[in-house]
Amino acid sequence: MKNWIAVSTVALAAAAVLVAQAPAGKDLGWAFPTAAMVVNKPPLHEKEEGQLTIDGSGKNYTMPQIEDLNAPPDWFSSEHAPAPRVVTDGRVNKGFACGSCHLMNGLGHPESGDIQGLTPEYFIQTMKDFKSGRRKDPIRMTAIAQATPEEDIAAAAEWFASLKTPATPWIKVIEQNTVPKTYLGQGRMRFIDPDDKTTEPIGNRIIMLPMDVKRARLRDPRPGAGFNALMPVGSVAKGKALAQTGGNGKTVECAICHGEGLKGLGNVPRLANVHPIYLVRQLYNFQTGANSSTDAALMKHVVAKLTDEDIVNLAAYAASLTR
Repeated sequence: MKNWIAVSTVALAAAAVLVAQAPAGKDLGWAFPTAAMVVNKPPLHEKEEGQLTIDGSGKNYTMPQIEDLNAPPDWFSSEHAPAPRVVTDGRVNKGFACGSCHLMNGLGHPESGDIQGLTPEYFIQTMKDFKSGRRKDPIRMTAIAQATPEEDIAAAAEWFASLKTPATPWIKVIEQNTVPKTYLGQGRMRFIDPDDKTTEPIGNRIIMLPMDVKRARLRDPRPGAGFNALMPVGSVAKGKALAQTGGNGKTVECAICHGEGLKGLGNVPRLANVHPIYLVRQLYNFQTGANSSTDAALMKHVVAKLTDEDIVNLAAYAASLTR
């Protein structure tokens, strides 16, 4: 089966902007996925035509409906309070309903952020920072923040803050020296390559793979539809030591600001069981100035001395923690 990459002019332009967020000279495609990296393959594992459903939902959607960023599937709408219009209707902000990337549980896929349980104040300030350009995400969040009315931002902030903590971790950390060959597929998610059964050294990377490919593709918000985070062996222990001691002046103890177990403290966000490649991106964005918000000013000296290995180790440790 021959792989092929479909790259449009728009995708190339978008990718060029997004790659600019990653430090120059570093191979960070695993952490900064772009549309230009997407490899188009036949449907994964199962037929994805016609009406699709999830056990226990009672609802049906087609794959084009599931992938419509204007109207994400709400498989279990009875299990949460009525969602504000901006969460389910992308017409509010020119095409991007919050639930499409962050899911209707707020936990999201690896290319997006985990926004479940953030305080409304932190959520609102973050959107202001995206809107002003102090925090940069030129592919999605900059435009979304600029197009979303303030009242809708406030409503989304309150709603995501109210969502229940999942019964089981959304992220499972697995340490191993080698990983399967993978590719970036639909939704900018990474999948095991069915055409290449070999493995490769993990190096200084984090490889995020769906626990259940079908459920992830369907944007299933329930436990078991999260992600396995493949990490270098020893990364969690090294990250723990650095996070808890500061590494003899290399950085600052994370819990001082982020609270015990890194579960968040006031308006300082939770790091526990957050997508580790998202954490990697944020630490690099603090280092490079892609995030120059007020909170980033506090983080600038914290990350200044961190090496690439330190960043992966800290992200591994934080992701391994329970909420």
